[in-house]
Amino acid sequence: MNHTIKLWAPRLLLAAELALCAIVITHLDAGLKTEMRDGQAFGLCSQEEFAKIGLAWLGMTSVAFVGSLLSLFGRAKWAGLALFILPVVATTTMAKYQEDRFPPCWERPVEPTN
Repeated sequence: MNHTIKLWAPRLLLAAELALCAIVITHLDAGLKTEMRDGQAFGLCSQEEFAKIGLAWLGMTSVAFVGSLLSLFGRAKWAGLALFILPVVATTTMAKYQEDRFPPCWERPVEPTN
């Protein structure tokens, strides 16, 4: 029983982390994508959606932290550590690139309403 938990707990944590990572990556604006039309960002800006993605991001980093701690007690310490840390590092890097390159929805110029 103990061997089964040691085998499957890190795998389930990694699956949860990658699922949360996919949610953050595929989300528009608050995640890593901004819709562009004619060189300008557009779309609806929802504070509620931003809060949901923020919780997914927090969950992803929390699961990565727990998985990293668990990997320290396994045989493949460095491989486990890399498996849990690399998705967070990649997602954070892509988010910073997206933020620098395309403005988030709350920093867009106001669209004229005619």
